[in-house]
Amino acid sequence: MDLDLNLLQKCYNDWDKKLEHYDHINRYYYGNTDSIINFSPKMGRSNIRIKTNYVQKLVDEESQYSFNNKITYAPQDGNSQAIKDIKYVLSNNKADHDINLGRELICFGIAFEINYIKPDGSFYNRRVSPLNGYMYFDENDEPIYFLHIYKKQLDPNNYIDVYTKDEIYHFNYEFKPIGEPTPHYFGIVPVGCGIIGGKVLNTDKGYVEGDKTIYRIIKTLQDAYETNLGDSSSEISDFRNAILKMYGVDLEDVRDDKGNVILGANGKPLKKPPVIRDNSILYFGNKTETDAEWLIKNINDTFVKNTRDDIKEEIYTLTSHIDNNEKMQSNLSGIALRSRLFSLEGRCKDNEKAMENIIKTRLKCICKYLFLTKSKAYDAKLIDIIFTPCIPVDESSVADMISKIPQDVVSNYTKRTWLPRIDNADVEQERIDEEKKSEIPDMGLDNIDTTNSKDMSKMNNNNNCNNSKCTDNCC
Repeated sequence: MDLDLNLLQKCYNDWDKKLEHYDHINRYYYGNTDSIINFSPKMGRSNIRIKTNYVQKLVDEESQYSFNNKITYAPQDGNSQAIKDIKYVLSNNKADHDINLGRELICFGIAFEINYIKPDGSFYNRRVSPLNGYMYFDENDEPIYFLHIYKKQLDPNNYIDVYTKDEIYHFNYEFKPIGEPTPHYFGIVPVGCGIIGGKVLNTDKGYVEGDKTIYRIIKTLQDAYETNLGDSSSEISDFRNAILKMYGVDLEDVRDDKGNVILGANGKPLKKPPVIRDNSILYFGNKTETDAEWLIKNINDTFVKNTRDDIKEEIYTLTSHIDNNEKMQSNLSGIALRSRLFSLEGRCKDNEKAMENIIKTRLKCICKYLFLTKSKAYDAKLIDIIFTPCIPVDESSVADMISKIPQDVVSNYTKRTWLPRIDNADVEQERIDEEKKSEIPDMGLDNIDTTNSKDMSKMNNNNNCNNSKCTDNCC
């Protein structure tokens, strides 16, 4: 297809415009928050800054909840061989590929996956975040171009690969071609795209739209919590809750490098302030009599703690997460525990739907790859994608439920998918069939005992023969 270089340049400019936003999210995920970066240290103070990275904690919790268990592929037409071939192709990926892809999806609200064939002929997937990827859709929401922006080692310049439905075009940062296009044979833009909420980030209306990330929800709360915690810790470290006031004490003269006393504007020697451990002791001037007393700084610790607890509670409330460190009632039932996860499960379902859009493109490319390399024709639309939440499951209750449901209501295959330990119901059925075969004794002709067959035949004939003149062996 003919490339629209003008359109590609606009895509690149739009990516560059949004890069700052996604880079901000990335900084917060790794704990480089504005409250830490913009903190202004003061002379003589402890300047304690404490990182409390709730963004990373909550992103990791959601990704582990949604994608820590293996994704299950199930055939709608009962073709278990298709699942075997797909899983064999996917074995080329790293073991943590899906969980890392899901983590980037939840962190940025959008993620991409490039499907490609390596020079050795093997199929692979590459994760791409919005930090180095951009998808252009047409008016029918169909992908037309995907731009993969990357750097080479020890090279500060950007390089751009443009994926179309037929080829991969290679450019430098000025959109000057590098070499010849590379065909990929998939017949579609071989890049899966998942967007949580379905709306791409934009600021067309003067404010941010299409960002349903945890960063967007708790950014200001995260800054407030770190600021509050750091300030209260600094108060304790700076003054240890008390300052010693001293009156009528002789202070040491200030001297220069040669040991000479330095005089002030009034002609009197300058005095060194009696500062110990940076403001743990302050000098208030002379009194008529020598004295010393403690100046206690009463900090309302209840107010500080309540403020911090309120911020923390808002973080968990707005993200629909639960504090797993919170002490729960001892008599909390399994149903009550599951009900606490209801809102979080709703968020995770949105994550799974966005991830499913990525996996659908993956399956289309794998089916095309198997057709090209193995001459096997599979329909990606006939393969279900099943996500299993990574939460504790009462397996005895599930088993009890399965035993009470007759097979004419729910098939054994479906029941098998309810068990959290089984990620492939077809493979499990094959194992059951093999075990049943091994339990049946071999009834082949070679295994029949014929040693007593002649005697048994003679006995039967004797019992049935009434001819007294019979000369047959039976008599």
